[in-house]
Amino acid sequence: MLVAPACRAQEGPPDGGDGMGQAFGRGNGIRGTVTAAATNSFTIRTDEGDTYQVLYSPNTHLMKDRQPVAAADVHVGDMLIAGGIVDAKAKTVGAVFVVDVDAKEVRNARAAFGKTWVMGKVTAIHELKITIERAGDKQAQIIAVDENTSFRKRREDVTLADVKVGDTISAQGALHADTFVASTLRIMTPGAGPGSNPGPGRLNGPGQPAGSAAPSPGPPPGL
Repeated sequence: MLVAPACRAQEGPPDGGDGMGQAFGRGNGIRGTVTAAATNSFTIRTDEGDTYQVLYSPNTHLMKDRQPVAAADVHVGDMLIAGGIVDAKAKTVGAVFVVDVDAKEVRNARAAFGKTWVMGKVTAIHELKITIERAGDKQAQIIAVDENTSFRKRREDVTLADVKVGDTISAQGALHADTFVASTLRIMTPGAGPGSNPGPGRLNGPGQPAGSAAPSPGPPPGL
């Protein structure tokens, strides 16, 4: 589902004592498009074509645009990111938190994919150019970085040297000719939640000029 910027724009649940961030951080989460809504549950369809029931209760944290919302604010066509107890066999999620992304934002993010943001698996790195296999359509795309590119992994500043073949990355920037020039690049880690805004990083190592601060993700970020 090509909506990573939209996801991060929501910032997701905070890490804290309530365990919401911890639940998603362990990989106990799922996302998909809402196909139906009922009392105490949403039905979603994942990228893989699986249908899950997202079960919620008065204790579930429902968020949209960084604000708490009611279940009635979630509509068919929206994208949900749900964290909690996933039962892959029963195709259910006992949700601790649910982040809702409006259907319009999802459409906008998909339309911008490959133009103002991109995500995929690194297949090659040559000097300042990174080749990825894009998520979803599996097409190859070249991402160029320079001294102005900000690099992040989790909540830390990193460098180009930290990007490895096999990593999944997301980038914001602009398409110039056939090359995507990244202003922000994030190394995505397994189980990473939809929160944590990108911040400044470096193209070069310690002691060399840092790149400019990354903009807040959103489909013009940020899953």
